[in-house]
Amino acid sequence: MGFSINTNIASLQAQEYLRINSDFQHKTINRVTSGLRIVSSGDDAAGLAIANVVRSDRAVIGQGIRNANDGLSTLQTIDGGINNISQLLDRARTLAAQSASGAFTGDRTVLDSEFQSVVTEIDRQAQAIGLNTGGIFAASFSVFIGGGRGSTDAAKISNGSVSVDLSASTVDARSLKLKGSQAVGANATDVDEIIADTTNTASEVVSGKTDFFFRGSGFSDDDRIRVSVNLAGVDDANELVTAINNALTEAGNVGVGTATNFKNAGIRAKVITDSSNNQKLVFESSTNAFQVSAGDRLANALLGNHTSNTGTAIDYTVTGAASAASTGTTFAAARDVIVRVQGGSLASAVDLTLAVTTSTTVDTALTSLSSLVAANASLIGAGISVNAAAAGSAVSFTSKRGENFEVQAVNDTANRLGLGSAQNTTSTSASSFDVTSITSAAFATASGAQTLAISIGGGSYVTLSHTFSSSTVAADIVNTLNTNFASNSSLQQAGLVASTGAGSSIVISSNNGTYFRVSSNTSGGAYGFGTVAGSASTTAVTGGSNTTSAALVSGGSSSSGLLAYSSIRNGNDDQLITLAAKDSAGVEQSLAVTLQADSTAQRGRTIDEAINYINTQIQASSSEDIKKIVAVKERDAAAGGAEKIRFISALASFKVSVGDNPNDTGVTTSQGGVVSSALLTGGANVDISSQTNAQSAVSALAAAVTELGKVQAVVGRGQNQFNFAVSLAQTQLNNLAASESRIRDADLAAEAANLTRAQILQQAGIAALAQANSAPQAVLGLLRG
Repeated sequence: MGFSINTNIASLQAQEYLRINSDFQHKTINRVTSGLRIVSSGDDAAGLAIANVVRSDRAVIGQGIRNANDGLSTLQTIDGGINNISQLLDRARTLAAQSASGAFTGDRTVLDSEFQSVVTEIDRQAQAIGLNTGGIFAASFSVFIGGGRGSTDAAKISNGSVSVDLSASTVDARSLKLKGSQAVGANATDVDEIIADTTNTASEVVSGKTDFFFRGSGFSDDDRIRVSVNLAGVDDANELVTAINNALTEAGNVGVGTATNFKNAGIRAKVITDSSNNQKLVFESSTNAFQVSAGDRLANALLGNHTSNTGTAIDYTVTGAASAASTGTTFAAARDVIVRVQGGSLASAVDLTLAVTTSTTVDTALTSLSSLVAANASLIGAGISVNAAAAGSAVSFTSKRGENFEVQAVNDTANRLGLGSAQNTTSTSASSFDVTSITSAAFATASGAQTLAISIGGGSYVTLSHTFSSSTVAADIVNTLNTNFASNSSLQQAGLVASTGAGSSIVISSNNGTYFRVSSNTSGGAYGFGTVAGSASTTAVTGGSNTTSAALVSGGSSSSGLLAYSSIRNGNDDQLITLAAKDSAGVEQSLAVTLQADSTAQRGRTIDEAINYINTQIQASSSEDIKKIVAVKERDAAAGGAEKIRFISALASFKVSVGDNPNDTGVTTSQGGVVSSALLTGGANVDISSQTNAQSAVSALAAAVTELGKVQAVVGRGQNQFNFAVSLAQTQLNNLAASESRIRDADLAAEAANLTRAQILQQAGIAALAQANSAPQAVLGLLRG
């Protein structure tokens, strides 16, 4: 081997090995001093990435454990409150049992005072733990813990969460059925004067009896319950309460299904002392929401609607837009004149048919009309009558219940009755009030403009005009009608189409099943629909008709609020109404109801028809919770007394989804939206002020204890869920810590050995480098020689 002084290969190699060993020693010292195998990303980039994910998961699960413990603490607080409420129920049952005894000779007022304070305390404690109706914890809530696995992020979140549903676990007095609904009437001190008022007594349908009408779940609309109270011997509020309760019992014992539902509602009258120390007549139910309305002015006064003890008038009158023809006047054509009455709590329209000929006088027709009205069971039940009408004066109809209704007529070609001259046929007989298609007779030769009016679904007339001449043909009239149909939104929505028929006739039909009537408004009736000098006016409501409310809705009920309603008249205006409520297990139940008015079905032509159909479908539902909802009709004082729909229920809450339709008819409030119920103010606690009430309270409290037990089971199940979740999360946390440690932490035994090795190598390397650096010195020996 040669000697070189310019390049010391041995020194260079020694330096490189010394550098490598120095780096190794540096890393080893870092690992020993930090305790970590991975100090920088260069140590193990893949391992560091995995370790960071594990560390992040540990942080999430650690917080999740704290979340679960917070949830567990909340449930434990709730559980403690429920235990207190359980003890309060025990005390309430003790008091009720004492008052229910026939051998008790003490003052039940004292017992009831403590009883009411116990019920009040139940409400306070329920509110304190957030399980009152609408309370902060009366909901379904999810606590995220982490550690979930799944194919999607949503699945990971869901699987890493614990859900506790307390939405159906409220424990306030109302939820435990210790607080019912209550309708508050007149001051008890006014009762004797109300009963003695001659104006009030003159309004009674049956002398000596006043009528109330009750609507609730299973007894509404056409099946409302009439309670006729015998006032014989009644001089004060307490005697009135006895008489009303006797009548309520009698009405519930009829035996039919609706009467049984009414009986089960347990509505009773009583006298209470309100917060202002005024005695009030009230109607109460511990289980049902209800509406009570007056059947006469005396009942209206007892509901609190009076001036100086005289009940507010409730008669609602509809009067013909024109006077009936004079005495002896005969009808212009032989027809089946149909007079329709709808609304006024009628489940469906009532059609009264008068078969008239050209020899029938107006006098005879009016007498027949009065007889038909007086003999119609539906009109009698609705309290609708026709006033003794005379030829030459306007015909008028009156509802003694104070409810809006309509009266219209068809096929009275010359408007002899003054109720309108619309037509639905050109033949003598008619089987329906309005039609989806009508064919005229041959049009008549005429000159000048002739007007035709069309009423869609019984609504206001829309007038059209065609100018006739000697050269007019049926096609000309059809073209004019179709042009008008296309330019008028109401007629267009009704799907009206005109076409030519046989023998110069004109056919008008609806392509979507909309019902309509026609009326010629020009003398002679050139269109061929048979109307002579017709009138386009519908019946008018007299200004003196009453539009004030004669009904009370029970306070303490859940209510949708007042929802405005507009008659559905077009065939394409179907509207979907969906009711939703949660059952006792927290599972949402729903019912969809379609309102419509076409050739398929007629379920929304009036607010009464809509309410009747909705309630019929509710009672046909398979859900017992949905059956607890009922639709009632109520006047809105803020809207001029307009009749609106209100959904009420004894449920804690429910929702009403209101569908949209082309013409914004049907339920018009919140179309396309959802209406959530709210609790009406008022309500009444169960009481033990009498032996009978105390016996009812004993049963109610037994049911309350059972209900509270169900809630405790839900809360206990939630606590167990959190305990199990914490246990699993802690296991996951320990395993993740171990996994991260295996990746990130240093093996100090191995690293200590490595450090010793590095130190020895460094010492050896330094010594070797010194030798390598001194090797070129040997060359000097050669030069000296």
